[in-house]
Amino acid sequence: KSIADYSLEVLLVLAVVIVSRFVWVFAVDGLAGLFSKHAKSASGGWRESFVTSWAGMRGVVTLAAALAVPAEVPGRDLMLLCAFAVILVTVLFQGTSIGWVIRVLKLKATAHERTYLNEPQTWARIEQAQYAVVNKLAYDEQGKLQHPRLLEQYGYRQSLSDKHKNDAMLPDDIRKAHFNVVLAAVAAGREELLKLHRSGQIHDELLHMMERDLDIQEIAALHSRG
Repeated sequence: KSIADYSLEVLLVLAVVIVSRFVWVFAVDGLAGLFSKHAKSASGGWRESFVTSWAGMRGVVTLAAALAVPAEVPGRDLMLLCAFAVILVTVLFQGTSIGWVIRVLKLKATAHERTYLNEPQTWARIEQAQYAVVNKLAYDEQGKLQHPRLLEQYGYRQSLSDKHKNDAMLPDDIRKAHFNVVLAAVAAGREELLKLHRSGQIHDELLHMMERDLDIQEIAALHSRG
């Protein structure tokens, strides 16, 4: 058979490939909207689902799967022809027209995307919540301050994060300088711990326990410093 003889089969395959993606995407988005408030608020509606469906380009994997079919398998030529047709239509037609589709549908960023917090804003919220709890628990039932150092520490962190919450990112120099001091303190503590052990003032079990604590402090500081 010639290529023209397979035209109906190729058109049917193209229709199934394109329509099935629309059905799948709209079904998944619809179910997500029913069962998840977050997904519903983040969704851009049918326009976003349409663009996602239209963006279902096929390429190397489709062709590789068709070429992997043994030559003696009946219908292999039709499989190859359909694979090429799917690639051409989805990549050349759908791929090149996706910008036009977005403009026609007037798809814009969803409200959920526009309200994402950046890192400084997120830290400001976290530090605010932490300080509120520490401020509440730092006093005993008689109103006497029991944990002044904790209150001072979390108060400082809260004020610092609040100061920089409108920045694009946290000040790198301040963060690195802070945790460099922390790492220096950990190193000094580790050196003193080893001196105590070598001089026989602490036993092995206490050495290992204290080393674990220092390791945790060091890992946390290295991670936070970046």
